[in-house]
Amino acid sequence: MNEWLTAENILATLSALLGLAATAVTVWYRPRAPHRKRIGYRVQMDTPFGRGNDAGEGQGLTTVRVGAFSNFLEGMADATVVLLRIENDGAESIVDSDYTSRDALHGLTVVFADRTVRGVAVTQPEDNAEYLMEHFVPSGPAGIQYSDREIRLPRIPLNRDQHFKLLILLTGGPVNSGVRVTGGLQGGDVVPNKGVSVDEKPPLFSRHAKWITGILAAYVMVLTSVLVWPRDTVPPRGCEKGKLTLVGSTAFSQAATALELAYEKDCPGSEIEIRMTGTQGGLDALAAAGRKEPDSSPAMIAFSDGLKTRAENYVDLKESFVALSAYTLVVNSSVKLPEQGLSRRRVQQIFAGEHANWSELDGGTDDIKLISREGDSGTRDIFERKVLRGTKAVDDTSRDCETLRSGYEDAPIVHCERDSTNEVLDAVARIPGALGYSELQSFKKFQDKSAMTVLRLDDVAPPSTADIGASVYPFTEVEYAYTYRSPLPGSLTDSFLTFMTREGGQSIVEHAGHAPCERITMYESCRKKMDDQLTERHE
Repeated sequence: MNEWLTAENILATLSALLGLAATAVTVWYRPRAPHRKRIGYRVQMDTPFGRGNDAGEGQGLTTVRVGAFSNFLEGMADATVVLLRIENDGAESIVDSDYTSRDALHGLTVVFADRTVRGVAVTQPEDNAEYLMEHFVPSGPAGIQYSDREIRLPRIPLNRDQHFKLLILLTGGPVNSGVRVTGGLQGGDVVPNKGVSVDEKPPLFSRHAKWITGILAAYVMVLTSVLVWPRDTVPPRGCEKGKLTLVGSTAFSQAATALELAYEKDCPGSEIEIRMTGTQGGLDALAAAGRKEPDSSPAMIAFSDGLKTRAENYVDLKESFVALSAYTLVVNSSVKLPEQGLSRRRVQQIFAGEHANWSELDGGTDDIKLISREGDSGTRDIFERKVLRGTKAVDDTSRDCETLRSGYEDAPIVHCERDSTNEVLDAVARIPGALGYSELQSFKKFQDKSAMTVLRLDDVAPPSTADIGASVYPFTEVEYAYTYRSPLPGSLTDSFLTFMTREGGQSIVEHAGHAPCERITMYESCRKKMDDQLTERHE
């Protein structure tokens, strides 16, 4: 749970919830909005029209008249002209029954503060012009009427976003002396709008656009700062302090080292020592440490290539799946086999001493030199179970892997043993005609791998990390991590085991070239291989 509570996850979740909430509120609010019916009005022009400048005095307005304007009608020297826009800027259409004026024939009244109305002209867009003009009859009780300082407008039906304009001739007062529209709507309002007059420069953004842009910009800045702001790496679950020792398989040593470095980096105060001397040595060390602390679980984890050997001696050891590993046969580059492969039957014959020179297998003229792991090695145990399958290999006949040692002069083939995977690879790379076996990733990361060739086995190439679980390649096995009984909850052993078999630890295992057992398909493969191994041992 704590690993999920990161700033990115929280921000992403809040953003998603905010989006859902905004959608829900919009759906809920829209049919309940108090201003779904609204008539807005705004003065788009208010300018002096009479002779002289008196009407615009003090308003920053100056007019120059020529022709008929210079000899305007008597009594109109202070004339002004107002262009008034009236529009439906609500969410619904307005019909004549929506108006709530006491006057049953009129809906809106235009009122001027200090000026007298002398004339009115109605203008409208071409769309629906005839439809609107039918309501602005110039005479009759239901038509447009004016007197003194008021204009009474009919109950005009207006579709959404529809508008009309009034061009009004006034006298008796200065420009900008006050204009308002009164009236009422059932479930709505009549309000002044903030509009742009014909002489004003339109703004780049509307007020609402500015608000939305500002909010989005602030959100992007917050999101960016969360993503790039330096922060500590989230430690593995149950990050613990103390000391821990990792022992066991040398084939898994590179993955174990990567896991150790990652855990210590994320968990200050943890101290992990690595002593990878082989599967059998690691299991023996763990069992011995457990016997010294029979009432607790020692701070030690042992890695094993395959299920524990001599199981009766390790009844108190508890295994956990870690990964699926692939192994491979390797030969010195001097050997040139057809299609670079051997069958398991041919490998059995070679290790039984039935072939002593590669010429017998069309692989060159060098003598065959066998390089094996020592007897307690987990890798050797896998090789004997998966490849030799009961065939007895010739004894250890050489110290230097090149010549027969004293007492074995009559042995059919040179066969030596080495303590670690890297020592096997070093000998194969150095000695012409040498044949050995190794964990696949150990070979790939070996410094002098160009001096060796990977062999196909039963005409199947070693699989990639992603394909190990589904491949029919026979030389694969489960990597196990053993503890003495179940480690104490809250201990470094328990925390490291959880980190390694779950979460980011499995990504590290995969990067080291092993298929993580955490995946469902891989878990099934790991379980099947464990069951197969138990069956093999029982038989």
